[in-house]
Amino acid sequence: MSTKLNILHFNDVYHLKEQSREPVGGAARFATLVKEFRNTYEADTTLVTFGGDAFNPSVESSITKGQHMVAPLNGLGIDVACIGNHDFDFGVAALRSHIAKTKFPWLLSNVVDPDTNEPLGKGKTFVVLNKSGLKIGVIGLVEKEWLETIPGLPPSKHIDFIQAGKDLSAKLRDPNGPYAVDLVIAITHSRLPNDIVLARGCRDEIDLILGGHDHFYYVGKECEIKGGWTRESIDGDQEDDGVKLVKSGTDFRELSIVECEIGDSESGDRKVIKKIEVTRKEVTRDVPPDAEMEATVEHATQEVSSVLAKPVAYTTTPWDCKSTTVRSSESAFGNFVADLMLYAYQSCLSYNVDCAILCGGSIRSDTVYGPGVITLADIREILPFEDTVVVIRITGQQIWDAIESSLSKIPKQEGRFPVVSGLKIEYDPNLPPEKRVRNIYLTERLPPTFDDDDTPTSQGSLSIIAPLDLNQTYTVCTRYYLAQGYDGYSALNRPTTQYIVDDEAGVILSTLVHRYFIGLYYVNAMRFNKSFEERTRETVAKAVEKWKGLKKVKRQRDSKGHLSKKSIADALLLSCGEIVDIVPEAKDDLDKESGGEDGLGEFKQEWVTVSPVTEDRIVVVTE
Repeated sequence: MSTKLNILHFNDVYHLKEQSREPVGGAARFATLVKEFRNTYEADTTLVTFGGDAFNPSVESSITKGQHMVAPLNGLGIDVACIGNHDFDFGVAALRSHIAKTKFPWLLSNVVDPDTNEPLGKGKTFVVLNKSGLKIGVIGLVEKEWLETIPGLPPSKHIDFIQAGKDLSAKLRDPNGPYAVDLVIAITHSRLPNDIVLARGCRDEIDLILGGHDHFYYVGKECEIKGGWTRESIDGDQEDDGVKLVKSGTDFRELSIVECEIGDSESGDRKVIKKIEVTRKEVTRDVPPDAEMEATVEHATQEVSSVLAKPVAYTTTPWDCKSTTVRSSESAFGNFVADLMLYAYQSCLSYNVDCAILCGGSIRSDTVYGPGVITLADIREILPFEDTVVVIRITGQQIWDAIESSLSKIPKQEGRFPVVSGLKIEYDPNLPPEKRVRNIYLTERLPPTFDDDDTPTSQGSLSIIAPLDLNQTYTVCTRYYLAQGYDGYSALNRPTTQYIVDDEAGVILSTLVHRYFIGLYYVNAMRFNKSFEERTRETVAKAVEKWKGLKKVKRQRDSKGHLSKKSIADALLLSCGEIVDIVPEAKDDLDKESGGEDGLGEFKQEWVTVSPVTEDRIVVVTE
């Protein structure tokens, strides 16, 4: 006798609102289909699974650090999810905070903290769910490749996904063990070829793989098609010799209804999936929006708008983003962004990243900002594009040809004008197009120097390493748009180009900029307070004493709450730049102690100040 198990699976969602082209997607219409799924099948037989990547990358996420996605995800009734690579984009602490606020477990079975051997980011190794009278073990497995492409990820250990699948299956299936599950399902966040490798390598251990990471729709050849759609051949599916695998597109535009028929194996010693039928559902305008989710999305959108107005940086030099500047000459802000691209990936890749190449057309808004406060709205206005930063391996000749093309339209002000880090370019605009480059050098930055009182004695400078070698292979950061050959950069898109970080693993540019200022704030806050440890202790003690004093004014309930260990810890975090809620009475005293309102604000000018400058990276040389 067979048993039915019904699964609704989706993955990689970035935008809450619907798009202009069909299938339009959108969380509100998607929620309607989720509720229809729940109503069609008995609750005891259904699972809703998510394959990772929700908290980034999108412009909205770059503003809220992914916080705005928490409530919509909670509204979809997800049973279990796998952590994706982009969920780490704002760091482990942010991810842990988001996971703590969601109503369902997140899995990361084969990436662990080497010190604790616990899953990174507050994920779980597995969960056991009871559905259709079956015990189902669910694990979350990811490929190793994306682990090496996340800027700022702490040291972590990747366990081979096949070995992890075999070990966890044995542990979960053990009939004499504490779990004794009937089936093992893996939710993955890996590219299609790796999912197929996993499916083939764990054919006897994993009954079904529900995938993420790829943004296309794919159903393995062991699954039957239901609903009249046609299976498409995808690059990377060559090794699919009949695997039980489902990947569900992206961005709330598609979902998969996976109907499984469960029975006994031929030997009768275990349960197996006898048959899988997959229905591909597209979220079109014909699907009415769910009113409850519409309200949730509207609230999240308002949250994005409110965060946009917040200051995140202070610049002592102008950010000249005028088209006439960035499309015709080296710019201070362009240098700043290119440097962030370069250094972000130098910190996480085993490869040495030699240079970063951007173009003036990446910098929009046609406005000058500062000197003064910079808000998130400013950053979004300047860097509106959502294609990601990628890392490629190309020859020096490709770099040379790309730079030639980028300078070929001068004096016309075109978006292809180069913005670089790690390079010094000398060119003659009077020479014929494609013959203007005189020299290209690889450069490095010499660090600033300080005296005994930590007062800067030099701001650092660029130093030439060597001329560009046309025959050597270099590692280059750039936008995916340029790597695809657009805006005159066809030299980057040749058959020999090798991707180290591809478009699905990369981080969008505005996120890198926002992350930099978040990091700058906390690093400088910690540095500041390390110099004033006594002040920190006094501030915490004063706060605690103030909260104790609340009893005297008949605030017993508030006083009890504020005297908790968490409240004292929060006071300590406050002194290190963390933002916490405090009672008005305590706030008044802390305002005075910290030197005015700014001491408590989430924006502290001296901690996020930058001074971008031009420094002869792109030089006109004429005879």
